[in-house]
Amino acid sequence: MSYEKKLMEMKGLIKKKLVEQIEKKEVSDMALPFYVEQWQNAGLKFIKDENGFYFVKETFYHSEHIHGNIGLNKLQQAIKFMQEVYPTHPLTIEKESPFSFYDTETTGLKGAGVLIFLNGILKVVDDGFLLTQYVLADPGQEVSFLKATGFWKNEQTMITYNGKSFDLPQLVTRWTMNRNNLPRLMQHHQIDLMHSSKRIWKGELNRFKLKQIEEMKLGFRRENDVPGHLAPIIYFDAVKSGNPINLMKVLKHNEWDILSLVTLYILSVELLQEKEVVETATTYTNIGKWFRDLKTMDRSLDWFTFVVNNFSDEESSIAYYFVGLHLKRAGLYEDSHLAFTHALKEISGKYRIEVFIELAKLFEHQLKNFPKALEMTQQCIDYEAKLNTDMHSRLKKELIKREIRIIRKLNISRESAEHNKKRI
Repeated sequence: MSYEKKLMEMKGLIKKKLVEQIEKKEVSDMALPFYVEQWQNAGLKFIKDENGFYFVKETFYHSEHIHGNIGLNKLQQAIKFMQEVYPTHPLTIEKESPFSFYDTETTGLKGAGVLIFLNGILKVVDDGFLLTQYVLADPGQEVSFLKATGFWKNEQTMITYNGKSFDLPQLVTRWTMNRNNLPRLMQHHQIDLMHSSKRIWKGELNRFKLKQIEEMKLGFRRENDVPGHLAPIIYFDAVKSGNPINLMKVLKHNEWDILSLVTLYILSVELLQEKEVVETATTYTNIGKWFRDLKTMDRSLDWFTFVVNNFSDEESSIAYYFVGLHLKRAGLYEDSHLAFTHALKEISGKYRIEVFIELAKLFEHQLKNFPKALEMTQQCIDYEAKLNTDMHSRLKKELIKREIRIIRKLNISRESAEHNKKRI
């Protein structure tokens, strides 16, 4: 609505109903894109509303649909498992909470001028799943395009891949830029599967692009896929030329992204309930560390124990270290000592330094074995010097300080022993 119309309405010179009629007439008289028929013939539906117009494509998948080597029908079981067993876990969708899998395609990566031109939203429906892809008809129709998503109607859980850093901030930015013509955007809960993937496969996968995870973990390989960096060029070309052939390939790219979100969620949950060994010791150790960081210590210990019981000493050395920490915290010092000693057989890098330090502290404070505490400290100093880590200077000072303190305790202990011997 123009400023003049708003002013006239405020002054009562025209009725609100009449203003609405004028606005509807303006929309109906708005020049439509010359390529409407071409895009419709390609499979896009043209939608015109009171705010403008946009295109949409709906694709239904039966619940038995398989993407890669994972069936979509496993989703509900995965959701139920998380709600019942791990209700506070970052992967858990709250009971009764609406949820959707969400992915965007944009005209760039950053900057105020970057537009979302494709919103892909997949939801569970009767007997399956419905993917709705909203396509920006042209850059001037952003209000209608954004409002069509329904993200202003109710709060929901949005499951994305790198959505916390990209998709959701982009959505918020575009919504803010059009805030005068849009309802308030709801504050949605987020589950970012990039974060969980890094938690699970850190140290095993070199890259965490969704395409690499598809090929390495989901059993899905794309054919004739459009590289994501070409999507902006393809969109602007489709608007300029009217030819939607390559634009439809971008929609297929977006479709694969979203289907992979579903199967990645399923696989991630399956790994949290796995009873048989299907992944590496690194994966299960990572899961144990994840639960430890979430302060779920009993669950964490279960996973580290699973690793040491099912993998070789070399593969499970880090798990032994975390088992030692847990036992030490529980006051089981001798058992903790055995676990740390087992870890020391194969462990390397920063974790080897941590084991040396934990053993030194254990011998010094709990077991009162100062000679062994000194031995562990000196071995740690020698090993750390070889690594030449970034924390070399600070860590070396701490280790030398520990060494001096233990030597002082050792001397006091010896003097006390000599004194008692003389008294006898």
